[in-house]
Amino acid sequence: MNKLQVPAGRISAFSMPAVAALLALFLALLPAGAKAQTNLFQDAGKRVALVIGISDYVNVPALANPVNDAGIIGKALSGLRFDVIAVNDPDRAQLQAAMVEFVQKLDGADIAVFFYAGHAIQVDSTNYLVPTDAALTTIKDIGPQLISLSSIVNDMDRLAKTKIVVLDACRNNPFEDALRGDGEDRIGRGLAVVEADAVTHVEEHEGFNTYGSIIAFSAAAGTTATDGEGANSPYTAALSEQLVRPGIEVGQMFRTAAANVMRETAGLQRPEYIVRLTDEVYFSRPQPSDCDYFAIAPYNQVGIPGVEFDSIKPARAIAACQEALEAEPEHPRFLHNLGRAYDAASEYGRAVEYYRRSSDLGYVPAYSTLGVMYINGQGTGQDFVEGVRLLKHAAGLGYRLSKVALRNQDFSVLFHQKEFERLQSALKTAGYYNGKIDGDFGSGSKRALEEFQKAEGLALNGATLETLDRLSLLETIPHYDLN
Repeated sequence: MNKLQVPAGRISAFSMPAVAALLALFLALLPAGAKAQTNLFQDAGKRVALVIGISDYVNVPALANPVNDAGIIGKALSGLRFDVIAVNDPDRAQLQAAMVEFVQKLDGADIAVFFYAGHAIQVDSTNYLVPTDAALTTIKDIGPQLISLSSIVNDMDRLAKTKIVVLDACRNNPFEDALRGDGEDRIGRGLAVVEADAVTHVEEHEGFNTYGSIIAFSAAAGTTATDGEGANSPYTAALSEQLVRPGIEVGQMFRTAAANVMRETAGLQRPEYIVRLTDEVYFSRPQPSDCDYFAIAPYNQVGIPGVEFDSIKPARAIAACQEALEAEPEHPRFLHNLGRAYDAASEYGRAVEYYRRSSDLGYVPAYSTLGVMYINGQGTGQDFVEGVRLLKHAAGLGYRLSKVALRNQDFSVLFHQKEFERLQSALKTAGYYNGKIDGDFGSGSKRALEEFQKAEGLALNGATLETLDRLSLLETIPHYDLN
């Protein structure tokens, strides 16, 4: 078992037992160990979807495929146990009514999907959906006649956990001629980028849940997409094919659909997507591989108990994960599993290699695990600044174990007099400490630290990583050896 080597000398008065606690933290966080949970929301959670297709416009040319596109997507989502609100060719009042119904069902939704196919335009970098009865003759008509996309996106952010917005609506602006000379410089080509926070309301609770957003466009921002010559648009055809694939991870679903559209259109249409999720999301769970059974961490999204770090059998797990990666070389979960297996074998350099490859593919737990490796100096040089950067990134995406790593341990158990002097000096500069800079971290110093933490909204747990980061003192932490 790895041991935390504490430098000889003075130990902080904050918590004498904290040395053992610090060791326990990193032994636990390195493999993301926890009790198993199998009733994850992909199986039993609340799923709602609003699917809109508009083809039959009254005042602008009709589109051939949006109603067909909405139909195939709605059918696929219904088969995946979504409560689907399907609306075809709505006028503005009907579109607003559908959105109200959707919002009423959003509260507490584990996964919410909004799919729109039809005309949409951007004005002043804001995207608007075009109902069947829109008849713009001036820029002032936009508010009364169109529907702002941001209104529905904001409601989804506020009420649902995982939010997925799909816009197969990047067609030419049908009002370009009518608005020519009247604010046309405010009207952009195609659609504008939709900015979405990864997590808007992560709650602290037992267990594990996934939060975040996916925003997908049928074409890159500022470009247009074709309606297609077949029964469906190229983008919807590609996406619907992926939706019905059993066990595909949702982020990978959008990546694969985008790649297929680019291939089918010879690169003329380039879909865009923003995937910001705290963990994998599945509409239908995958069949676990031997790599999962031998090396996946607890609290996983595959639906199996997972393997505690100390229970990993490295030889068996390494072989299973290498075999899994031969079939899918860029599978982020398998890469992370293999990192855990090498980690358990104390091959830390190999572990960091696979954790990094997994994090490069956006696998959120890998950011956290890699961050802990930097902090411990295992498989890489000990770098508290880089380790905390990675932990903060994962925590910002809602990963709870990263928050634990940043908040729950007092690193002053490693401090000597000079480190305490620097901590006192930083607190004095911040306006919270008025005593002597002498390294005697007594009641006055501790009170100043707590006052600073309260003012900054930080955990009151001594010299935590988040506190030292806020005070720009991460490089003050003495190096230690867990190897």
